[in-house]
Amino acid sequence: MRLDGVMRLLEARQRLLSQAECEALAARARQAAVGGGKTSVNVDSWWAGALRWGRNRVRLASDRRDVSISVVRAIHEHAAGRASTNQIDDVSLVNLVRAAERDARLFGVRALPEDLPLHAPWFTFPATRIWSDATYDLTAEERGAAARALLEPARAAGMQSAGFLEVRAREWGGFPDGGQPCYARQTLAQCSMTVRDPEETGSGWAGATSFDWRAIDTQALAKRALEKCLASRHPVALEPGRYTVVLEPQAVYDLVVRITWSREEAEHGRGPFVAGADGALGIVRTKLGLKVVDERITISHDPADPELGVMPFTHETGEPVRPVTWVDHGVPTMLSDRREYALTTRTDNLGTPDSRSFRMSGGTTTVDEMVASTKRGLLVTRFSNVNVLDRSTLMATGLTRDGVWLIENGKITKAVKNFRFTESPLFVLNQVEQLGPPVPVFGLPGAPAIVPPLKVRDFSFTSLADAV
Repeated sequence: MRLDGVMRLLEARQRLLSQAECEALAARARQAAVGGGKTSVNVDSWWAGALRWGRNRVRLASDRRDVSISVVRAIHEHAAGRASTNQIDDVSLVNLVRAAERDARLFGVRALPEDLPLHAPWFTFPATRIWSDATYDLTAEERGAAARALLEPARAAGMQSAGFLEVRAREWGGFPDGGQPCYARQTLAQCSMTVRDPEETGSGWAGATSFDWRAIDTQALAKRALEKCLASRHPVALEPGRYTVVLEPQAVYDLVVRITWSREEAEHGRGPFVAGADGALGIVRTKLGLKVVDERITISHDPADPELGVMPFTHETGEPVRPVTWVDHGVPTMLSDRREYALTTRTDNLGTPDSRSFRMSGGTTTVDEMVASTKRGLLVTRFSNVNVLDRSTLMATGLTRDGVWLIENGKITKAVKNFRFTESPLFVLNQVEQLGPPVPVFGLPGAPAIVPPLKVRDFSFTSLADAV
């Protein structure tokens, strides 16, 4: 295919490749292979339209798109190589396949025993809600109008706002030689904004993520960020220590997303789910089946969940993503593993990938009700710069951001300065007093989450943070 033909595929309304076009690309790549063996092909095309603003003025508008193709050449059962490119003309495809063959001869050694299957079993993918025409059709002019509506309340109040708005679309086609082909399209909309007062004493934030742009209430988002900014001005210093805290859903997400569910790590004596070594059997026991967090906590992932909006297979390999419950009423019931590890340890020809997307159970107590029931504590908007210090306990440190308030006798009395915390999400989930209704939060790209607010006792703040 000539380059001008490639560009026509991605111009104007057709910013992504269709399934038929992906299949045609895969067929052309296989035709370039010589000398036998197997040739598996992945095709990925994406488009992103973004707009950023700062100090109440739009600073950047972009419209980006690309297409890439990767090839895995298995020249015999013990050697496979990989190569990728974003050039899809005939000459580039031939060079791509040759590069994969060179990689196989130099470095490719299969990790699987000969008697184990090369491909995952055929799987009926669940129907998922991951595509929205409203997201894909949002024009640059409409994005600009949305940004102006977002920053106008802050401007009118004499505050400074900054933020970004981005819509993305992606298609992914996987065509393993002898395995199950798969194809899906996905959209993603994200919006995040911060409002600060001119004196730099107060800061408010709000953000939202969804596959459907229509699910993001920009007016409510702008109002929330402004209100938090105004309420957080002129904070007072408070002594660090252990406090009862009301964590808004974003703060809960910022902690819980740090939990890793790796079976391989646990069975090799690492990570938070190691129960101890069994000397008699010569194995490391995990905490599967043991209660590790509050019994009201359930954490699960289901590609068919209509509010999550995630692909039913992994981008890297096309491996099916099955519904999984990581924690069931406080008890871990499943840990993630690669397909290779599942094959060699449990003869399961299908792994359990951790997509970082999850739903967490909640309760019926609102944030206002949590505040009203607190004699003395803190209300926290979110955390930032969270880093895990100890993988065996998931002990982490980070900063509060964009609004912390002192609660006294059931009422918010004053804004307080930011803290540095040192705490483990597993410890936090063992100190829960109240849970609220789960809501979508601002998650990692392609990994949305639905999380409740929590009221937690004895949360550890270790020092003040000199930041707004």
